[in-house]
This record gives sequence, C-alpha cells and structure tokens, in this order.
Amino acid sequence: MKLLITLYPILIFTVIAIFFNFFRIRKHLPLNVPDVVTFFLIFGLHYFSHQVTHVSILPYYLLLISAMALILLLLDLFYYREFRAKKFLYFFWRATFFITLLLYICMVFIIFTS
Repeated sequence: MKLLITLYPILIFTVIAIFFNFFRIRKHLPLNVPDVVTFFLIFGLHYFSHQVTHVSILPYYLLLISAMALILLLLDLFYYREFRAKKFLYFFWRATFFITLLLYICMVFIIFTS
C-alpha cells in the first residue's frame, strides 16, 4: 500500500501526459496536464488518507483551499482594485495544484516516518 501511495502521483502525471500527447488535447483545449492531475491528486489525498488513518483529509483540504481563495481574492481587490475572473481562476487553480502536491508529499512523508 505504501508503494502505491508513493507512486500514485508519478503514475497519474505520466499517464495523463501521454494521454494529452496522444490525443493532442492542448491543440484543441486550453488545458494543461497539471489542470487535470489536480483532480486525481485530490482524490488520492482523500482515498489514501482514509485508507491509512480512517480519517479523510478532504474537509481540512477544502478549508485550506477556501481560505487561500479568499486571501487571493482580497489581495486582488486591494492590490489591483479590480477583479478579473479568468486571471483569478487560472492563478487559483495553479496554486491549488501546488498545494495539493505539497500536501500529498507531506502525507507520504508522514506515512513513511510513522
């Protein structure tokens, strides 16, 4: 189980990158690999944390992401004095990817040290 938890993000990232290249998705849609991988990482956080600790990390994750969205929105409004939804969503989704990946790496590190 620990090996599957560790290899999950690498496998998902590789499979989706191959899928994107094979079907040339970037040519037709404005999607990138991290945009899709984020969904799978969120699912992996929920599933593997529930399997290992019998407690899902998903509510805490959603609270963290919501707080990040509020902070980004307030910074956008105070700094630029305007709100552009497309720019906000793009930056928010990329930040969500990095936070999700960081939480997943922390979860793997905690599983292997305990």
